[in-house]
Amino acid sequence: MRAPAHGLPLAIGLIGAAAPGLALMATAIFAGGPGSVLAYGLAAAGVLATGLGLGIAAHRVRRGLAALEREAEDVRRLDLGDPVPAPGGAAEVNALGAAMGGMKSALRLFSVYVPRDLVRKLMAEGAEASLGGERRRLTVMFSDVQGFTGIAERMDPEELMRITSTYFQAVTDDLLAQHATIDKYIGDAVMAMWNAPKRDLAHARHGCHAALSAKRLTLRLEAEFAARGWPRMRTRFGVHSGDAVVGNVGSSDRMSYTAIGSMVNLASRLEGMNKMYGTQVLVSEATRIGAGSGFVFRPVDLVQAKGAQDPIEVHELVGLSAAGDPGGEDMVADPGLVARLPAWGEAIRRFRAGQFDSAAEALREAGDPAQDPLVAAYAARIARFPEGPPPGWSPVTRLDSK
Repeated sequence: MRAPAHGLPLAIGLIGAAAPGLALMATAIFAGGPGSVLAYGLAAAGVLATGLGLGIAAHRVRRGLAALEREAEDVRRLDLGDPVPAPGGAAEVNALGAAMGGMKSALRLFSVYVPRDLVRKLMAEGAEASLGGERRRLTVMFSDVQGFTGIAERMDPEELMRITSTYFQAVTDDLLAQHATIDKYIGDAVMAMWNAPKRDLAHARHGCHAALSAKRLTLRLEAEFAARGWPRMRTRFGVHSGDAVVGNVGSSDRMSYTAIGSMVNLASRLEGMNKMYGTQVLVSEATRIGAGSGFVFRPVDLVQAKGAQDPIEVHELVGLSAAGDPGGEDMVADPGLVARLPAWGEAIRRFRAGQFDSAAEALREAGDPAQDPLVAAYAARIARFPEGPPPGWSPVTRLDSK
């Protein structure tokens, strides 16, 4: 970092401060006479003191400029957490430090509205923010609070704001720790994504891990909120992976960085479908495949969304197959449920083949309807057709609304 241009007057001032001592020395040398030695000594002492003062002042200026250079590098990296220390030194350096502090505070304020990874990407590429986007494969997650409309209607607005802010702060911190980019907040819902703007080849795995971590967090928040006398905020999640256009939408003076495409709508639909099955985390087949073998999934249904040509396989994300990291033990899938998965898979296979009697028999081995809402949902489906599937029946669930 170059010294500021107004450092030149500072240097001139420092030289001017040494001038009286230099003049006294020159007089002692050329005047001669009995007092010349004493006068010379006094002059030399004056010059020495002046030089020492100049050295101290120069050191303080250098130290102040070095501190400002470090602050400028922090700003470039968007490391805006710590306040700017007083650099010390000349008035010009202090003024520059105050200006740097104001800039850092302003950037810290605006950074809460914009993903920092996006700004870092633009700065690294030397690019300008402009409208438009690029096609990229993403994993998108939607979360939503069950029955939030009823909760909001019964509460004072200020109290509701306090509760939702506490909830969003905890959920956001947890998602950010799982490599997520927070796209937006929509009422009580959160939209997060992976593989944009920062590249993430393991985006499906990170999205599934984030959903399990957020589920664990929200269950803890339910208990904490109940202890405070606040309503429980049971949260459902939908996760899908697919191609979308991600970039800046809006106008030239007000943009929003987001993802657009049918895959985003499907991720939102997956979240809402939890209500149909009594589940908490639903993912698509694409996400299941992309996530890899570190998770346990349970097949749920074949679903065809409105406007879609083909049905997709929907799965419940049950948990981790094993605790890979310390602290992940409570995200591991329930061993009892895992032991019943073969029977569940057989029940699903028979149901889709229209073999309702044998499907009901396998379903009894797959779980207790009183304890497992998904088992209860399929038991109810089979019970609607005691004589077997009617003509034209299909195992595909068609969603009529978007």
